[in-house]
Amino acid sequence: MVEQLRHRGPDDAGIESGDGWELGFRRLSILDLSPSGHQPMRSEDGRYWLVFNGEIYNYLELRQDLERAGERFRGGSDTEVLLRLLMRSGADALPLLNGMFALAFVDTEARSFVLARDRLGVKPLYYAVSDGCLRFASELKALVAEPNTDQCVDSNAVAQYLALGYLPGETCIFEGHSKLPPGHVLSGNLGQPEVAHPKPYWSLTLNDDPDDRAITPAELDELESLLLDAVRIRLRSDVPVGIFLSGGLDSGLVAAMAAKSEVAPLALTIGFAEEGWDESKLASLTANHVGLQHRIVPQRSGGLADLDRLAWFFDEPFGDPSALPFFTLCEAAAGHATVFLSGDGGDEMFAGYRRYIEALNRVGVIKAAGRVGGILRMASRLLPQGSLTRHRLSKLALPNDGCAAAFDESPEDPVLSGIVHPELRPSMRVAGGPIWERWQRSRGAGVTTRQQRLDYSLYLPDDVLVKVDRASMAHSIEVRSPFLDVRLVEWVARLPRSTLLNRTHGKLPLRALGPRLLPKATLQAQKRGFGVPLDDWFRSAAGRAMVQDRLIAFESRASQYWDAAAVERLLRAHGSGRGRGFGVILWRLLMLDAWSRHYANARQESWQVSAIQRGSRITGHVQRPAYNG
Repeated sequence: MVEQLRHRGPDDAGIESGDGWELGFRRLSILDLSPSGHQPMRSEDGRYWLVFNGEIYNYLELRQDLERAGERFRGGSDTEVLLRLLMRSGADALPLLNGMFALAFVDTEARSFVLARDRLGVKPLYYAVSDGCLRFASELKALVAEPNTDQCVDSNAVAQYLALGYLPGETCIFEGHSKLPPGHVLSGNLGQPEVAHPKPYWSLTLNDDPDDRAITPAELDELESLLLDAVRIRLRSDVPVGIFLSGGLDSGLVAAMAAKSEVAPLALTIGFAEEGWDESKLASLTANHVGLQHRIVPQRSGGLADLDRLAWFFDEPFGDPSALPFFTLCEAAAGHATVFLSGDGGDEMFAGYRRYIEALNRVGVIKAAGRVGGILRMASRLLPQGSLTRHRLSKLALPNDGCAAAFDESPEDPVLSGIVHPELRPSMRVAGGPIWERWQRSRGAGVTTRQQRLDYSLYLPDDVLVKVDRASMAHSIEVRSPFLDVRLVEWVARLPRSTLLNRTHGKLPLRALGPRLLPKATLQAQKRGFGVPLDDWFRSAAGRAMVQDRLIAFESRASQYWDAAAVERLLRAHGSGRGRGFGVILWRLLMLDAWSRHYANARQESWQVSAIQRGSRITGHVQRPAYNG
């Protein structure tokens, strides 16, 4: 199990055990490179043990508080600070932490344990319970490496993946396995670990006040101060630090703040050959303006080998195409530094996505369409299945103003149902459940509030942060996101939504802050994101050949999930260039195929949909508990 995670921690390893517990760890040395930072870490008397994956950014401030309370430290790591806090307060210490983490803490005298995950879900934690044993690990591959693990694929999870492009936190691709939710703790007794249940220790409340106003000068000063300190504490490291710098606003602000530090980090930018996707010139302008050394790393072409590598590192099917360029960026970055800062989280916090603005502009149309949804649905069914107009009408017809939750894509896409195996279609009809259940819980709130709640609870932890964690740790580097500083997140949540966006622009507070720190060209640049031109690629000879070889030639071990003839028709329709593009669907199928090639020995579930919510069910076969960092 520990060996499966060597990429997450190439510098050191350790395994310790006692009566009813066993902990394993792989270390990526960042703070206190000496042996005093070794894990599993124990208290001096041997009573307490800790394994901890991540970083506690405010560890120096917490250490000073502990020293004033009489604690004395052996080394300089954040792990030791965390250990002392947990020794004193147990799970009650979690609200003190400003960081990203997954941890396991054992008190051998009290016969108790604590598993916990950071508030926003930056660091992963899988677990499974069976036969009185609890097993857990940072990645699923380590968890299923235990010899007696039954890898039974959940067909409902396959359907959710195809519909969403990723798996929600309550779902795991293998039955009997779960993910500890962000901001949750799992604690209990070593003698009865199977009775422990996750409990929240933090939740985020968004201000839904209809007050219509702009951010004030005093608030803007406070925002600048918070962001500056979030960057400052994330530059703490005993190894080289860099910044992932695009041509955009978010990473530009992070770079400007970092340039104010005593040791300015290196700024690194990915360079694309396609001019429409390349932001290296803007990034260079930003770096020069703020005074950072800048390097451009050419983006190499991805291929089948990269798809297969992605699938192995990501553990579960993952269909966000931006994972491929980010994966190759991390691969190149590993030669320059070990720690990188990024602008992740800015779009979710400050309402920067296009869908927020579209919903605000079309809220009247969305509400009116919802009242005649039945008529629109019937009208859409008169159109060809692959029609762009049918796709748009079906989204408008979603109940409870659901179009605002599905601007980019609709999980109830009839094209998907038309290409999957007939026995998977019942699962496809309910595959959007993770979206609609969350959307229903926010009913009555404003449309922007609802969209942000959805992103905080689903898209951010289960897509964006999964991508960042797996792609970076695959190359033994760590990515830190100042925008996800808990103080900043909670401060922005208290602002009225009107301060974040209007009918033309999102991220208004950051746009107001930008002129203080960034060049005018950066502020005026069009938002590009970290996308991939999938539709064009699958119309090229190379893209069509990949689909033919992997999805249509019946060589895939995942081919039980789709109809090859239907995929071939979809590829032809896509190649015509008329109507909708199906690049996203083809990519998801390719990633499902690549994932299946790594898990060829997995026993497939029979085609029966369980009425049980598998996300809360814990089953499996294990022998003893273990943890891998």
